[in-house]
Amino acid sequence: MVETRAGKTAINVDSEPDISNDDMGPGLNLETPEEIQRIIIDADGPQAETPSPQKTSKKRKRKRKGPREDNHTSEVWAHFTKGSKDDDGSFDASCNYCGKQYKQGNQRSTSSLWHHFKRGCKKVPRSKRVKPEAVQRLLQAGSATEAGPNPTVWKFDQARSRKNFGKMVIAHDYPFNCATHHYLKVFASDLQPLFKMVSRTTVRADCLSIYEEEKVALYEFFSKLDCRFSFKSDLWTNKGRDRGFMALTCHYIDDAWNLRKRVISFTALPSPHTCEHIAQAVHDSLVLWNLDKKAFSLVLDNSTVNDACITQLFATTSIQKDLPVSGAIFHQRCACDILNLIVQDGLSVLCDEIANVRETMKYIRHSQARMDKFILAVGQVGAPNKKPAWDVQTRWNSTYLMLELALELREAINRYASLDKRYTSKPSEQDWERLKALVQCLKPFYDATLKLSGTKYPTLNLFFPEFCEVYLSIKKMGSSPHPFVVQMSLEMFSKWDKYWKDGNIILAIACVLDPRCKLTVVEYYMEQMYPEQCATFMNNMKNCMNEVFKDYVLAHSKLVQNQAGSSTQQLSSPSAPAALSDTRAGLRDYLQAHSKLVQNQAGSSTQQLSSSSAPAALSDTRAGLRDLIRVKKSTEPKLKSELEDYFTEGLDETSLDDHFDILGWWKLKAPKYPVLARLTRDILAIPISTVASESTFSTSGRTLNPGRSSLNDESIEALVCAQDWLKAAVVENGGQFGDPLWPTDDDAANGSPTLC
Repeated sequence: MVETRAGKTAINVDSEPDISNDDMGPGLNLETPEEIQRIIIDADGPQAETPSPQKTSKKRKRKRKGPREDNHTSEVWAHFTKGSKDDDGSFDASCNYCGKQYKQGNQRSTSSLWHHFKRGCKKVPRSKRVKPEAVQRLLQAGSATEAGPNPTVWKFDQARSRKNFGKMVIAHDYPFNCATHHYLKVFASDLQPLFKMVSRTTVRADCLSIYEEEKVALYEFFSKLDCRFSFKSDLWTNKGRDRGFMALTCHYIDDAWNLRKRVISFTALPSPHTCEHIAQAVHDSLVLWNLDKKAFSLVLDNSTVNDACITQLFATTSIQKDLPVSGAIFHQRCACDILNLIVQDGLSVLCDEIANVRETMKYIRHSQARMDKFILAVGQVGAPNKKPAWDVQTRWNSTYLMLELALELREAINRYASLDKRYTSKPSEQDWERLKALVQCLKPFYDATLKLSGTKYPTLNLFFPEFCEVYLSIKKMGSSPHPFVVQMSLEMFSKWDKYWKDGNIILAIACVLDPRCKLTVVEYYMEQMYPEQCATFMNNMKNCMNEVFKDYVLAHSKLVQNQAGSSTQQLSSPSAPAALSDTRAGLRDYLQAHSKLVQNQAGSSTQQLSSSSAPAALSDTRAGLRDLIRVKKSTEPKLKSELEDYFTEGLDETSLDDHFDILGWWKLKAPKYPVLARLTRDILAIPISTVASESTFSTSGRTLNPGRSSLNDESIEALVCAQDWLKAAVVENGGQFGDPLWPTDDDAANGSPTLC
């Protein structure tokens, strides 16, 4: 030890143990003895000073009135042992791990002790070492999707990682207890050791928090949209439990003219599922999302209960008064459901022949030896090199595809029967001919359902011509030489008439709003189907369309007035940029602002009036007021004439292909037809089917998987809705999911539903 002034001591450099830079930690870099000698145990503070050789200052020490209590409360004393006191009050402190001793003065400074414990002692157990802050920073080139030239600092965030983990559980249908799976924890630890895996209860709480956060964001988004919403409702069954759920999906076209949909509720329905329960669930969901005054239509399955549901909804709520034409077009039936029912009747006629084909496909695919014989038969007859495949009985489109494949392999199947004597399910020649006729009858239904079950484009405008083509096909089936086809056509006509009587008007209006069709296509098909009723139908359709258009004209006029009122408030506010000199100048500015607003809304007729109503030509306030009245009176007639201008414009023959973008066309024409475009935007958002494209061909109903069936109602609704929202956000931004739980619309469009 080196003696200093006033009984103070400093550490002798020569006797100090060798401490490398790595052992001392990143905070110190001791390279010279001078730097080591900075660690001084001083009775006056954590760092003592050696006396200056030039000048020594004498300071008067304050005397203590009594002895100072010896309370050592610092946490560092858990790692050091205090020795006996000397005469001057100092004492030795020895490290509990390496035995190094330090001289402590009567002021009990612990800086040197902390320094030794944190950085100097090499024998501190790992469990007692002071851990650094759990933060990891890495350099990354740009974001996760784009590589930028300037690297950014990425910082690990436990909260963000937990949120993303919850989104993964929701989106991919993982159970809550997946966080306890051993190898998932091992995998996560290898990727990021700082990530702390949470419990099952915490995962559930995170998922519910994500649902509430996404729900608030979607609610605010809906409140900003200036359009009406269409809804579709379908019932789900809970497998193994006596309860069902009603899914309510909202369809709309956003301000960028993109077709969107969101599941807004997944409500548990008490048993039995009466019209009162369904109507109450629908109304509660609309009120919860504040969409009851912005509703346009509701699409339901074809059932007596759903018909009574609409009557109950109008009778017990005030939703009807806020609907266009008092709710005359609010209730829409699922058109694809009608096609499903018609097809099922057709398939039931030849159930035995279809069963033989199904058993044939299963028999050949049962073993590799049978497949080898079938491949030999294919080569002998020169049939297409395709493998046999059977259908999913609840999906009629897969049955259609199975029969179509069987007809292509007809010669190979007949040849296989001669190679395998155990095979007994071979269809007869008469069966083959009947199956061929059935496939020809079902093809129009398959093509129409495939086209109308999309979710990425409007389908209501396509249904009228497609539905009429189906009708003409059924009519043609009545003259078939096969008796079973004639019988099938009679049964199809009964269901056709039921749907056509209730839902044909809105289908025709949607077709008229297609610039490729307008009134010409509707009149053509009506002449083909019901020539004696064509004139009456066209008049009824035009009257209904005029009534709906009139409601939109009134709504548009109120919107113009509200915008004019807001512009007046801006002009009359003290912070207006233009200084108003008198009331006449203020009125003139108001008239000028209002005239410009009406010109933008009304179109060309307002421009014609602008020559006579220009505020610059006003001689006094009375003349300006007269011009304002004339502009207001001219607004409504012009808006009503938009429909006539649209009809007289003629058909758009430049886009007659199936890839015509009707939403893009109306987006460009919106400035010319502001009111009609607003009406078209709401009508084209109506879904023609109550189920997504991957379920359109199914008659088995919608069921919850066993994993979700065990959850409570709150968790089920949160998972179903949040999963739909997360999926939509990714897909709409150009992302893709490789999850088989979510079949894409392209799969259905390519005719690739599941075949076993």
